[in-house]
Amino acid sequence: MEISRVVRAISPEQLREFMDGREEGTYSLVDVRQPEEYRREHLPGALLIPVPELETRLHELPAGQDVVFYCRSGARSSAAALIAQDSGVIRGSIFNLEGGITAWDGGSIGSMPRVEVFAGIRTAGDLLMKALEMEKAAYILYATVRASTDRDMICELMDTLIGVEEAHARVVYKYLAQYWTDGSGELPAFEQLFEMLNGRILEGGLCVDELQPWIRGALAGECMELADLALEVELNAYDLYRTLARHAAGTGGAYGFGADAELIFLNLASQEKHHARLIMSKVAAFGATAA
Repeated sequence: MEISRVVRAISPEQLREFMDGREEGTYSLVDVRQPEEYRREHLPGALLIPVPELETRLHELPAGQDVVFYCRSGARSSAAALIAQDSGVIRGSIFNLEGGITAWDGGSIGSMPRVEVFAGIRTAGDLLMKALEMEKAAYILYATVRASTDRDMICELMDTLIGVEEAHARVVYKYLAQYWTDGSGELPAFEQLFEMLNGRILEGGLCVDELQPWIRGALAGECMELADLALEVELNAYDLYRTLARHAAGTGGAYGFGADAELIFLNLASQEKHHARLIMSKVAAFGATAA
Protein backbone atom coordinates (compact mmCIF):
# COMPACT_ATOMS: atom_id res chain seq x y z
CA MET A 1 0.00 0.00 0.00
CA GLU A 2 1.32 3.46 -0.93
CA ILE A 3 2.17 5.63 2.07
CA SER A 4 0.39 8.99 2.08
CA ARG A 5 2.77 11.87 1.31
CA VAL A 6 3.31 14.14 4.32
CA VAL A 7 2.78 17.90 3.98
CA ARG A 8 5.87 19.67 5.26
CA ALA A 9 5.92 23.05 6.96
CA ILE A 10 8.55 25.43 5.61
CA SER A 11 9.57 28.67 7.30
CA PRO A 12 10.21 31.90 5.35
CA GLU A 13 13.96 31.56 5.94
CA GLN A 14 13.92 27.95 4.76
CA LEU A 15 11.91 28.95 1.69
CA ARG A 16 14.46 31.63 0.75
CA GLU A 17 17.23 29.02 1.00
CA PHE A 18 15.08 26.55 -0.94
CA MET A 19 14.47 29.02 -3.78
CA ASP A 20 18.09 30.19 -3.90
CA GLY A 21 19.38 26.63 -4.06
CA ARG A 22 17.01 25.26 -6.69
CA GLU A 23 17.11 25.61 -10.44
CA GLU A 24 14.14 27.28 -12.08
CA GLY A 25 11.67 24.73 -13.39
CA THR A 26 12.33 22.21 -10.59
CA TYR A 27 9.65 23.47 -8.21
CA SER A 28 6.31 25.30 -8.25
CA LEU A 29 5.33 28.17 -5.97
CA VAL A 30 1.53 28.47 -5.70
CA ASP A 31 -0.45 31.39 -4.27
CA VAL A 32 -3.89 30.11 -3.20
CA ARG A 33 -5.45 33.47 -2.27
CA GLN A 34 -7.91 35.49 -4.34
CA PRO A 35 -6.85 37.49 -7.43
CA GLU A 36 -7.27 40.87 -5.71
CA GLU A 37 -4.92 39.73 -2.91
CA TYR A 38 -2.40 38.51 -5.49
CA ARG A 39 -2.54 41.86 -7.30
CA ARG A 40 -1.77 43.75 -4.09
CA GLU A 41 1.26 41.61 -3.26
CA HIS A 42 2.67 38.22 -4.15
CA LEU A 43 5.92 36.29 -4.09
CA PRO A 44 7.85 36.63 -7.36
CA GLY A 45 7.33 33.67 -9.66
CA ALA A 46 4.21 32.42 -7.90
CA LEU A 47 1.36 30.89 -9.90
CA LEU A 48 -2.09 32.04 -8.77
CA ILE A 49 -4.56 29.18 -8.16
CA PRO A 50 -7.23 30.20 -5.61
CA VAL A 51 -8.19 27.42 -3.18
CA PRO A 52 -11.71 26.95 -4.66
CA GLU A 53 -10.15 26.23 -8.08
CA LEU A 54 -7.33 24.00 -6.91
CA GLU A 55 -8.90 20.56 -7.41
CA THR A 56 -9.79 21.31 -11.03
CA ARG A 57 -6.43 22.98 -11.81
CA LEU A 58 -3.91 20.63 -10.17
CA HIS A 59 -3.11 19.33 -13.65
CA GLU A 60 -1.43 22.71 -14.36
CA LEU A 61 1.34 21.76 -11.90
CA PRO A 62 4.10 19.45 -13.14
CA ALA A 63 3.37 16.22 -11.27
CA GLY A 64 6.99 15.39 -10.49
CA GLN A 65 7.96 18.79 -9.06
CA ASP A 66 8.01 19.87 -5.43
CA VAL A 67 5.21 22.36 -4.68
CA VAL A 68 5.15 25.16 -2.11
CA PHE A 69 1.71 26.55 -1.25
CA TYR A 70 1.19 29.88 0.52
CA CYS A 71 -1.62 32.27 1.45
CA ARG A 72 -1.93 35.27 3.79
CA SER A 73 -1.28 33.50 7.08
CA GLY A 74 -0.89 29.80 6.30
CA ALA A 75 -4.44 28.56 6.89
CA ARG A 76 -5.77 28.41 3.31
CA SER A 77 -2.47 27.09 2.00
CA SER A 78 -2.53 24.34 4.64
CA ALA A 79 -5.90 23.26 3.26
CA ALA A 80 -4.58 23.52 -0.31
CA ALA A 81 -1.57 21.35 0.56
CA LEU A 82 -3.88 18.68 1.99
CA ILE A 83 -6.05 18.79 -1.15
CA ALA A 84 -2.92 18.31 -3.27
CA GLN A 85 -1.75 15.51 -0.99
CA ASP A 86 -5.07 13.64 -1.13
CA SER A 87 -5.35 14.02 -4.90
CA GLY A 88 -2.34 11.82 -5.59
CA VAL A 89 -1.54 14.05 -8.59
CA ILE A 90 1.59 15.59 -7.05
CA ARG A 91 4.47 13.12 -6.80
CA GLY A 92 7.02 15.60 -5.46
CA SER A 93 7.24 16.99 -1.93
CA ILE A 94 4.43 19.29 -0.78
CA PHE A 95 5.20 22.29 1.43
CA ASN A 96 3.13 24.89 3.27
CA LEU A 97 4.70 28.29 4.05
CA GLU A 98 4.44 28.94 7.78
CA GLY A 99 2.89 32.32 8.53
CA GLY A 100 2.11 32.90 4.84
CA ILE A 101 3.06 36.03 2.98
CA THR A 102 2.53 38.01 6.21
CA ALA A 103 5.70 36.40 7.59
CA TRP A 104 7.68 36.68 4.35
CA ASP A 105 10.44 39.30 4.10
CA GLY A 106 12.36 38.01 1.11
CA GLY A 107 10.95 40.46 -1.46
CA SER A 108 7.46 40.65 -2.93
CA ILE A 109 5.76 42.56 -5.73
CA GLY A 110 2.33 43.90 -6.61
CA SER A 111 0.09 43.59 -9.70
CA MET A 112 -0.33 40.65 -12.04
CA PRO A 113 2.60 39.75 -14.35
CA ARG A 114 2.10 42.08 -17.31
CA VAL A 115 1.87 39.47 -20.03
CA GLU A 116 -0.40 41.83 -21.95
CA VAL A 117 2.70 43.63 -23.24
CA PHE A 118 3.31 40.49 -25.30
CA ALA A 119 0.01 40.79 -27.19
CA GLY A 120 0.32 39.85 -30.85
CA ILE A 121 3.22 37.44 -30.33
CA ARG A 122 3.19 34.69 -32.98
CA THR A 123 6.60 33.02 -32.68
CA ALA A 124 9.27 32.32 -30.08
CA GLY A 125 11.44 34.79 -32.00
CA ASP A 126 8.84 37.52 -31.47
CA LEU A 127 8.80 36.71 -27.77
CA LEU A 128 12.58 36.96 -27.50
CA MET A 129 12.68 40.23 -29.44
CA LYS A 130 10.21 41.71 -26.95
CA ALA A 131 12.37 40.41 -24.11
CA LEU A 132 15.39 42.11 -25.68
CA GLU A 133 13.42 45.38 -25.81
CA MET A 134 12.78 45.04 -22.09
CA GLU A 135 16.44 44.45 -21.34
CA LYS A 136 17.22 47.65 -23.24
CA ALA A 137 14.63 49.52 -21.15
CA ALA A 138 16.27 48.39 -17.90
CA TYR A 139 19.65 49.38 -19.32
CA ILE A 140 18.30 52.86 -20.16
CA LEU A 141 16.71 53.19 -16.73
CA TYR A 142 19.94 52.45 -14.87
CA ALA A 143 22.00 54.60 -17.25
CA THR A 144 19.59 57.52 -16.69
CA VAL A 145 19.91 57.22 -12.92
CA ARG A 146 23.70 56.91 -13.23
CA ALA A 147 23.91 60.10 -15.27
CA SER A 148 21.74 62.01 -12.78
CA THR A 149 23.78 61.58 -9.61
CA ASP A 150 27.34 61.75 -8.34
CA ARG A 151 26.76 59.83 -5.11
CA ASP A 152 29.37 57.08 -4.99
CA MET A 153 27.16 54.28 -3.66
CA ILE A 154 24.44 54.87 -6.25
CA CYS A 155 26.98 55.19 -9.06
CA GLU A 156 28.59 51.92 -8.05
CA LEU A 157 25.24 50.12 -7.97
CA MET A 158 24.11 51.58 -11.30
CA ASP A 159 27.44 50.77 -12.99
CA THR A 160 27.03 47.17 -11.83
CA LEU A 161 23.44 46.96 -13.06
CA ILE A 162 24.25 48.57 -16.42
CA GLY A 163 26.86 45.87 -16.98
CA VAL A 164 24.47 43.16 -15.81
CA GLU A 165 21.71 44.30 -18.17
CA GLU A 166 24.00 44.42 -21.19
CA ALA A 167 25.32 40.95 -20.39
CA HIS A 168 21.77 39.66 -19.95
CA ALA A 169 20.71 41.28 -23.23
CA ARG A 170 23.53 39.40 -24.97
CA VAL A 171 22.15 36.15 -23.55
CA VAL A 172 18.69 36.99 -24.95
CA TYR A 173 20.31 37.88 -28.30
CA LYS A 174 22.04 34.47 -28.38
CA TYR A 175 18.67 32.75 -27.98
CA LEU A 176 17.07 35.10 -30.51
CA ALA A 177 19.64 34.04 -33.09
CA GLN A 178 18.37 30.45 -32.75
CA TYR A 179 14.81 31.52 -33.59
CA TRP A 180 15.47 34.31 -36.11
CA THR A 181 13.09 33.88 -39.05
CA ASP A 182 12.61 37.49 -40.18
CA GLY A 183 12.27 37.54 -43.93
CA SER A 184 13.99 40.94 -44.14
CA GLY A 185 17.45 39.38 -43.87
CA GLU A 186 20.08 38.32 -41.40
CA LEU A 187 19.89 39.21 -37.73
CA PRO A 188 21.87 42.44 -37.18
CA ALA A 189 24.92 42.31 -34.92
CA PHE A 190 24.12 42.68 -31.23
CA GLU A 191 25.57 46.19 -30.93
CA GLN A 192 23.59 47.42 -33.93
CA LEU A 193 20.31 45.85 -32.85
CA PHE A 194 20.64 46.93 -29.21
CA GLU A 195 21.28 50.52 -30.33
CA MET A 196 18.16 50.48 -32.53
CA LEU A 197 15.78 49.36 -29.78
CA ASN A 198 13.58 52.01 -28.11
CA GLY A 199 13.41 50.32 -24.73
CA ARG A 200 10.20 51.83 -23.31
CA ILE A 201 8.83 48.82 -21.43
CA LEU A 202 10.88 47.30 -18.63
CA GLU A 203 11.48 43.58 -18.15
CA GLY A 204 8.68 43.30 -15.61
CA GLY A 205 6.20 45.00 -17.93
CA LEU A 206 6.48 48.41 -16.27
CA CYS A 207 6.69 51.46 -18.52
CA VAL A 208 9.81 53.60 -18.06
CA ASP A 209 7.65 56.72 -18.24
CA GLU A 210 5.60 55.47 -15.27
CA LEU A 211 8.74 55.42 -13.13
CA GLN A 212 10.00 58.95 -13.87
CA PRO A 213 8.35 60.60 -10.82
CA TRP A 214 9.67 57.81 -8.62
CA ILE A 215 13.18 58.20 -10.04
CA ARG A 216 13.18 61.96 -9.44
CA GLY A 217 11.97 61.49 -5.88
CA ALA A 218 14.47 58.74 -5.19
CA LEU A 219 17.37 60.77 -6.54
CA ALA A 220 16.47 63.50 -4.06
CA GLY A 221 16.16 61.01 -1.20
CA GLU A 222 18.21 58.19 0.25
CA CYS A 223 20.34 55.63 -1.58
CA MET A 224 18.04 52.93 -0.23
CA GLU A 225 15.12 54.24 -2.30
CA LEU A 226 16.97 53.71 -5.56
CA ALA A 227 18.09 50.28 -4.47
CA ASP A 228 14.46 49.45 -3.71
CA LEU A 229 13.47 50.66 -7.19
CA ALA A 230 16.11 48.48 -8.83
CA LEU A 231 15.04 45.52 -6.71
CA GLU A 232 11.40 45.92 -7.73
CA VAL A 233 12.40 46.07 -11.40
CA GLU A 234 14.39 42.85 -11.15
CA LEU A 235 11.79 40.99 -9.08
CA ASN A 236 9.12 41.98 -11.61
CA ALA A 237 11.39 40.69 -14.37
CA TYR A 238 11.85 37.39 -12.55
CA ASP A 239 8.10 37.13 -12.03
CA LEU A 240 7.36 37.82 -15.68
CA TYR A 241 9.96 35.42 -17.08
CA ARG A 242 8.66 32.62 -14.82
CA THR A 243 5.18 33.32 -16.16
CA LEU A 244 6.41 33.45 -19.76
CA ALA A 245 8.11 30.08 -19.27
CA ARG A 246 4.73 28.57 -18.44
CA HIS A 247 3.12 30.32 -21.40
CA ALA A 248 5.93 29.30 -23.76
CA ALA A 249 5.42 25.68 -22.74
CA GLY A 250 1.67 26.03 -23.25
CA THR A 251 0.90 25.44 -19.56
CA GLY A 252 -2.13 27.53 -18.66
CA GLY A 253 -1.15 30.05 -21.28
CA ALA A 254 -1.22 31.19 -24.84
CA TYR A 255 1.87 30.21 -26.80
CA GLY A 256 2.82 26.55 -26.67
CA PHE A 257 6.24 26.99 -28.31
CA GLY A 258 7.58 23.85 -26.64
CA ALA A 259 10.02 22.68 -24.00
CA ASP A 260 13.06 24.41 -25.51
CA ALA A 261 11.38 27.82 -25.34
CA GLU A 262 10.27 27.08 -21.77
CA LEU A 263 13.87 26.33 -20.75
CA ILE A 264 15.05 29.59 -22.30
CA PHE A 265 12.69 31.66 -20.16
CA LEU A 266 13.43 29.62 -17.05
CA ASN A 267 17.11 30.39 -17.62
CA LEU A 268 16.35 34.09 -18.04
CA ALA A 269 14.27 33.98 -14.83
CA SER A 270 17.18 32.35 -13.01
CA GLN A 271 19.47 35.19 -14.05
CA GLU A 272 16.95 37.78 -12.89
CA LYS A 273 16.84 36.02 -9.52
CA HIS A 274 20.62 36.38 -9.36
CA HIS A 275 20.31 40.10 -10.16
CA ALA A 276 17.81 40.51 -7.32
CA ARG A 277 20.17 38.79 -4.88
CA LEU A 278 22.95 41.10 -6.03
CA ILE A 279 20.81 44.16 -5.29
CA MET A 280 19.77 42.73 -1.92
CA SER A 281 23.44 42.49 -0.98
CA LYS A 282 23.86 46.17 -1.92
CA VAL A 283 20.77 47.08 0.12
CA ALA A 284 22.41 45.44 3.13
CA ALA A 285 25.51 47.59 2.54
CA PHE A 286 23.40 50.75 2.25
CA GLY A 287 21.67 49.89 5.51
CA ALA A 288 24.98 49.37 7.29
CA THR A 289 26.25 52.73 6.04
CA ALA A 290 23.06 54.51 7.13
CA ALA A 291 23.36 52.96 10.59
